[in-house]
Amino acid sequence: MTTQGEFRQEAAAACEIALAAGRIQLDSLDRIVGIEYKGDRSPVSEVDRRCEETIIAALRRKFPDDGFLGEETGAEAGRSGRRWIIDPLDGTRPYLRGIPTFSVLIALEAQGEPVAGVIHLPALGRTYSAARGGGAFLDAAAIRVSGIGRPGIAMGSALGYRELHDTPRGRRLLELTRQWDYAYGFMDAFTYGLVASGRLDCSVNLLDKPWDCAAAAIIVAEAGGTYSDVTGSRTIHGEGFVLSNGRFHEEMIAALRIRD
Repeated sequence: MTTQGEFRQEAAAACEIALAAGRIQLDSLDRIVGIEYKGDRSPVSEVDRRCEETIIAALRRKFPDDGFLGEETGAEAGRSGRRWIIDPLDGTRPYLRGIPTFSVLIALEAQGEPVAGVIHLPALGRTYSAARGGGAFLDAAAIRVSGIGRPGIAMGSALGYRELHDTPRGRRLLELTRQWDYAYGFMDAFTYGLVASGRLDCSVNLLDKPWDCAAAAIIVAEAGGTYSDVTGSRTIHGEGFVLSNGRFHEEMIAALRIRD
């Protein structure tokens, strides 16, 4: 990992900690226990909880003044004005089935924006990382978004229109996918790494929470792309999450707009 930039030390620490959490995931694949289901019917396992505890403990030792926002443990205020946003096991469903697109997501937020982030896919042996001002990397190699300039020849990924099929936003997303050359339903943060590295051109997820998309936001931005919510606001705390190579982002936002 050769991440540079203003927050390069934080990104390097996050990579180290994500690798440790990834080892827990791989070591536990054949003996997953403690599976429960949350209110939205999404599963959570003992591995999710153990990874989050490991990540927070390690970050607290290195950055004791920072706060935290974890998918499983919630928010904890800090003294620095910064906080770490953590999804300890993104893609629990594929993890439980042995599908190798599960990941560890760690991001640092400062002044309301992601400034460093890591997506580690242990089963695939891939680690995407970035720090503000330092570019984006896949392992040791610098990565860039694609140069595709219009939706009609784009390859994208979309999630949420099935769950929200009877809502205006869900219908707008389904219509948007029909403008693309090809639409995938890749799983979780694996999709976001593909956008950052130019394999996909865009992605829309109507269901994402901050811990799902914080790391992807800074990585794609540092790879030359753009992120926003579905209204076009540059935030990970809005409605949904839109990533693209930046060349037709506004067209996507316009297509997702709910008309009166």
